[in-house]
This record gives sequence, structure tokens and C-alpha cells, in this order.
Amino acid sequence: MARSQVPVPEGIKRIIASGCFGEAAASLRTLAEREPSVAVLTALADMNLQLGELAEAKENALKAVETDARNHSARVVLARVRAALDEDDAALADFRAALALAPPWMPAPAAGGPVAIPAHQALHNLEQLIYLEEVDHLAPGTLLPAPNELRELAKRKLTQVLEQAAEIPTIPLGGQYGRILADPPLVIHDEAPPQLCLAPRDWRGVAQAFQDGKGITCFDHLLTPQALAQLQRFCLRSTVWRRSYPPGYIGANPESGFFSALLLKIGAELRAALPELLGEHHLSYWWSFVCQHERPGTDIHADQSDISLNFWITPDQANLQPGTGGLDVWDVAAPADWTFYDYNFGGKDIPAFLSQEGARQTSYAYAENRALIFKGSIFHQTATTRFAPGFENRRRNVTMLFRRTRS
Repeated sequence: MARSQVPVPEGIKRIIASGCFGEAAASLRTLAEREPSVAVLTALADMNLQLGELAEAKENALKAVETDARNHSARVVLARVRAALDEDDAALADFRAALALAPPWMPAPAAGGPVAIPAHQALHNLEQLIYLEEVDHLAPGTLLPAPNELRELAKRKLTQVLEQAAEIPTIPLGGQYGRILADPPLVIHDEAPPQLCLAPRDWRGVAQAFQDGKGITCFDHLLTPQALAQLQRFCLRSTVWRRSYPPGYIGANPESGFFSALLLKIGAELRAALPELLGEHHLSYWWSFVCQHERPGTDIHADQSDISLNFWITPDQANLQPGTGGLDVWDVAAPADWTFYDYNFGGKDIPAFLSQEGARQTSYAYAENRALIFKGSIFHQTATTRFAPGFENRRRNVTMLFRRTRS
């Protein structure tokens, strides 16, 4: 296998950013015939996956990994392709291999200086490490080598900073204590999934409600009690929350360790339960967000999917304002000529567009184990939230994206 080092040209990167995946794939195929570098093959496999060309995606992802077995991006794309093809065991093995190849989430500071970290991420990591020591009956200091007095002082100060700040500040943390808070030791809670993940229901009724609701439906008790409890344990006990967002929430995705047999089984069972909606679709991507107690979540955006699933898993008693804290949804979709940057990162003035279109907003209240299935292109945002303090009380949601399979 040739070991070309040719990168993806800037022109093709711009085509990808514009959302013209078919055009990008055609250009990458031509380039891969001449220069089958790991970067080109990985980008082509990613475009194949976006387009639902799963057989070609797997072929190119395998070539990329064969070209450079230690390339992190190639291994991640191969894992995602295998998940889309329901090759669960192989997908999980590749995700684990990708984690081992991943660069540090927080680069080491120069000359041993302090590490800069957003305050809400520092507080989350501090609370989670203390929680893990308690539930696993570890001696205090096992995961976070700091006396209890320092931990409690840090929690109070970080909470005060977040309560008083309009924008999330970045704070410097020094020494071993600071480095661990910035980049906690990786822990991934692992359990065999239950026999059934989805609770029994009239799934034909759900599909009909989706059609009657013009592309959205909401229902309670998505997961069985066993699957819900296992997913809650996974989220509480896995230190996979590595991406901070300025409004005040933190994300976990497959690249950071948010993968498990349970998550893949939920996606597979949902596709089997809803053949009218998802029978010709594959699980393309998934993530979870955990919110700071009273800070905003996601802003108005649309998903890069044909159909999205969003559900919440934090117990209801944590929600201090029942009837709120869920998802605001508009009855207008992103225009077909808008790019991912336009409808997800503020490239366009979305509120102005919604006003111009006369869009109507519907608010779906938060509830533990409540699910929304909707067309990914419709605009939505996290509703105003007010949850109780404490690590276990943080608002947690899971999102799964499904795209149409073409080959």
C-alpha cells in the first residue's frame, strides 16, 4: 500500500464545509486513484458515510487504516462505519483502538506552568472525580490527590464564579491537581446491555404520530428501567466529558469514549421498531450533553441528519421547574442551500430567518426517559433550564442521528 502523505486540498475542504458531499466525494475519488494517502482515504470514507454509501465507506476506511494503522482519524471513521453497518463488536474494538491513539485532550503547558480550563468544565470534573471515589469506595485522593478542605473550597469558588459570570471564564490551574482536573484519568464504565433496551409500546402509533406531527413526535418511557439505569451509570461513571461549550455545557462523543454496546443496541432496536421511519437508515453519529445547573444549553440550530432522536436521562426530581427544561422546536427546516456552518454555527441569522418565515415554536417539557424523534433539519434549541446543584442532578441528554442508507 502506498504511503502518500498528500493532505486533503483546501479546495476540497471548502466543498466539504459547504455540505456538497457528493461533489467532495467525486473529487476525493479522483485524487485517491493518484494519491491514496491516509488523509484522502479517510476524508473519502467520511463522505461515503455522510452519503449513506456504506460499502464504499468501509472499503476506503479499511484502506486508510491499512495505510497507517496508528492514524487516529482513520480508526475513528472505520469505527463509525462499522457501527452504521451493525458490526457492533468490531466497531467497539475500533473505537477503543482510536482512544488509545488519540492525542492528549489538554496539551501540556509550557515549562510546567498552569493549565487553562473553562470554569464549568473544571467544576464538572471535580464533582465527577469525587463522585467516583465515593461510589467505588476508593480512599479519598485516589483519583484526585487533594485534601477534602481544598476540594470543598474549589467547589465553592468555582460555583461562585459561574453564578456571577455572564460568560464562562477560563481559569488557570497549576500542579498535579490542576492537570488532573483539566484532563481526568480515563474511565469508561462497561456493562453487558440488557436483553431489551426499548420499552414495549405501539411503535406504529409512534410512526403515525411522526407523520401527523409533520416530522416530530414526543413520547415517554423510551427505555426499559434496566436500560435507563445502565445508561445513567455509564454517564455518571465514565470520564468521557471532554468538550466544553461556551454557554456552559459539556459534550461527550464517540471520539472521547462515549460508546458502548448499550448505545449501539438502542440505535439498532429503534431502527427495527420503526421500519416505516428508519428501516432504510443507519446510525450515523451520537453524543451526549451535560448542562451546568442553570446555564443555557444549545442555541438554535439544526442537525446534520435525516432523522434525530433526543432523550433525557436525569431523574425528574433534579428539575427545579417541572414543565420546563426540555427542547424548543420550530416548525421550519433549514433551507437546502444552507451549509452546516450556516445552520449550526451561526453562519446565518437564524432568529431573523425564523421570524421572516413566520415559524411557530413548540416547547417540549423535560422528563426523565422522554424522547423526541424529529426531522433533523428543523430548528431546535435547549429550553431554559433550572436543575438542582450536585453532580447527579445535572441535566443530561443523549442525541442519535440517523441518515438514509443508499448502498
